[in-house]
Amino acid sequence: MPRERIVITGAGIVCALGNNLPSVWDAIVSGGHGIRPIEGFDARGFDCPVAAQVRDLHPHALGVNRSDNRIMNTHSSMLMKAAHDAFFTSGLDAALIPRETIAFFAGMGMVDYSVEDLLPAVLKSLDARGTLDYAAFYTEGHREIHPLWPLSMLNNISFCQVAIDLDIQGENTVLSPHADSGAQSVSEAMKSVEEGKCMAALAAGVSETITPLSLARGHLSGILNSSAESGEDYVKPFDTNRKGTVLGEGCGVVVLEMSSTAEKRGMVPLAVMSGYGSACDPEAGFPGPTVKAVGASMRRALAHAEIGPSDIDLIIAHGEGTPRGDRNEIEAVHQVFSEFPERVQVFSSKGAVGHLLAGAPVVDLVLGISILSNGIVPMTLNTRNPDPAIRFNLATGKPRRSDVRRILVNCQSSEGQAASLIVEGVGR
Repeated sequence: MPRERIVITGAGIVCALGNNLPSVWDAIVSGGHGIRPIEGFDARGFDCPVAAQVRDLHPHALGVNRSDNRIMNTHSSMLMKAAHDAFFTSGLDAALIPRETIAFFAGMGMVDYSVEDLLPAVLKSLDARGTLDYAAFYTEGHREIHPLWPLSMLNNISFCQVAIDLDIQGENTVLSPHADSGAQSVSEAMKSVEEGKCMAALAAGVSETITPLSLARGHLSGILNSSAESGEDYVKPFDTNRKGTVLGEGCGVVVLEMSSTAEKRGMVPLAVMSGYGSACDPEAGFPGPTVKAVGASMRRALAHAEIGPSDIDLIIAHGEGTPRGDRNEIEAVHQVFSEFPERVQVFSSKGAVGHLLAGAPVVDLVLGISILSNGIVPMTLNTRNPDPAIRFNLATGKPRRSDVRRILVNCQSSEGQAASLIVEGVGR
């Protein structure tokens, strides 16, 4: 007997291109991008002073009260908005499903403090010479710190706020901090649904907020384009002249359930979630996985979906635009799809939305749902001179009409992990 399918019944997305799926899809198909000079702090001291930041996302518009807003940041608002959209489009708000049978999993990045949060306490603890007096800080100065400030440093606080707001009471986990954690949240949701631990599960991936600290981490990891010339595109996935990536803000959320549950609720699935695979093998001298690990994650996803390489029509690649990272992914794709690499199409979203870290795979998964439903593969932005080593069909130039049936989504971490997801159209 064939196993019952796990379907996606709701999806939400927030990124630099827009705060809902229709606006994001329209922007990415039209060739738009959200990479701009960083706002919110002075980034002129950084070699990569640009990022793809979310705009016009206000907590009060999401119904967040003032006290809760004190422990929320951009990543919190993104998760709240995308989770709301996925939850309501799936009809879970009106479903007669016990709330303890709705699960929630999320891949989330680091949470950084703001200097302004600590400044009043520091100023009150300075001695006559302007030096920080630790005794004064620990006796009196610390009282200037808002009592909820320590909570804002925990990434699962945002997760809990969303769960409370949507009354989600089932099993849950927060995974952190790299792109593979977003893919793993989808994997955990699939397992929970398939094993009958829940009737429906939300799976999310949310990026870090762009801060001086997150930007510094990006530079230290070695993945950012720190040598772009004036007027040059910062992210050029798989291009001969690629120099690195830029950070982005974004969040993707999907709702998973068994097809029988969706049918009983009268919900028409958006897509089918059929495969997941992962591997870990750090490459010496490079903050990413080896060719072997990237290939293994794809093969394991194919095996989990019980299909072969010939069944994949499109790869939404990690495609971060780093010389070595792209080279490893190119070689891995050639190895896995060795019989017909020229047949499989490949697309990367990072030239448009930046590198979303933990948010990247789920945002790409939501984009994949739109590709399946619209029959259009967007262009890989800024790639004008594809690497001559490429033998696969890289989507460049302009969007193309294509009968895409199955999509493989790749993601990588900066510590050697690789993960892959497979999503397919409902009628396949």
